[in-house]
Amino acid sequence: MPAQADRIPPQVQAEAATWLARLHADGRSPQDERAFQTWLADPVHATAFEKITEVWELAGGVTRQWNDEPRDREGLSLRRRGVLAGLGSMIALGATFSVWRHAYAGVYETEVGEQKHIALDDGTQVLLDTDTRIRARFDDRSRMITLYRGRANFRVKRDPVRPFVIDAAQRRIVATRSTLDVRRDGDRLSVVLTEGQASVVPDSGGVGGGEHIVTAGQRLIATPARIQVESPNLAPLLAWHAGQAMFENETLANAVREMNRYSSVKLLVADPAIMQLRLSGVYRVGDNDSFARSVCALLPVRLQRAGEHLEFIGTPPRSATTA
Repeated sequence: MPAQADRIPPQVQAEAATWLARLHADGRSPQDERAFQTWLADPVHATAFEKITEVWELAGGVTRQWNDEPRDREGLSLRRRGVLAGLGSMIALGATFSVWRHAYAGVYETEVGEQKHIALDDGTQVLLDTDTRIRARFDDRSRMITLYRGRANFRVKRDPVRPFVIDAAQRRIVATRSTLDVRRDGDRLSVVLTEGQASVVPDSGGVGGGEHIVTAGQRLIATPARIQVESPNLAPLLAWHAGQAMFENETLANAVREMNRYSSVKLLVADPAIMQLRLSGVYRVGDNDSFARSVCALLPVRLQRAGEHLEFIGTPPRSATTA
C-alpha cells in the first residue's frame, strides 16, 4: 500500500525535492539519472516524489493553501504519474542530458536573479544561488572555499587526503562526502545537511561557540551571539534548487525579503499593520509581479507605486453603506 503523504519522513521529502531539482537542472549527469531510478524504487520515495511533483505543477506564481483539499485528486494523481513516466522515458532514452560544466579554481559569482551550476576541479558539484560569490583555492593538502555572500549547495567529492573546508561568517564548515547548503547573510550563517555530516568550528578570528556536528536532516544557524542546531522541514529550505520559493505560514515581511533577493523589481512592506500577515504557497523566484498579484488575491493588501518600487499597503475597511 502506498505511503500516506503525511507519514513520509521529512528527510525523504527533502530528498524528493532535491531529486526534482536535479532532474530539471541544466547540469544533469548520467550518474544522476541512474541514482534517481534506484532511489525511486522504494514506494515511500515514489510517493514523496509524486507529492513534490504536485508542488512543482502548482508553481510559477500559483499559490496553494496547505490545508485545502485538491479539487481533483484523481486528476492530479494521473498528472503526477505522467510526469514520472515522462522522466523515466527521458532517462531511458538519454535525451537532452548535459554534463556539469567544469571550472577551474578561482572566483565564481552570480548576479541578482541568476543561478549557476559549476564543477570544481576536484569533482565537487556546486549550485550557486542568486547574488552569490565564492572563491575556491585548492592545493595538495587542502580544499578551501570562501563564501563571501549568498547561498550555495555543495555535493562534496570525497578526498581522503584533502579536507573540504567552507569559510563563511567567521566559521569553518569541514565536510567529507556530504551534500549541504551554506547560506551567508552578513554575520549570519545557515548550514543545511541533506547527506552525510559536517563539522562547524570557529575560525581563527576568535568567534565563540565551539565545535558543532551537523548531520543529514539538520540545520545549523549561527550568529556572533548564538548558535543552534535544529531539525526543520527541509522542503522549503531546498526549494531554491528548483528555482522556487516555498512559504509555509510565513510572514509577509519575510516572504517579500526572500523574493526581493531574486528580482530587480523590489517590493516594499512599510506598514506595520500588514507585516505580520501570513501566507503559504509556492512561487517562481525572479517573478515578483506574479508574486505580488497572488498576495493581493490572498491577503487584504493592495499595491501602489513608490518611486521605482511596488509597495504593499493595507486595504482600508469597507465603510457601511446607507440606504
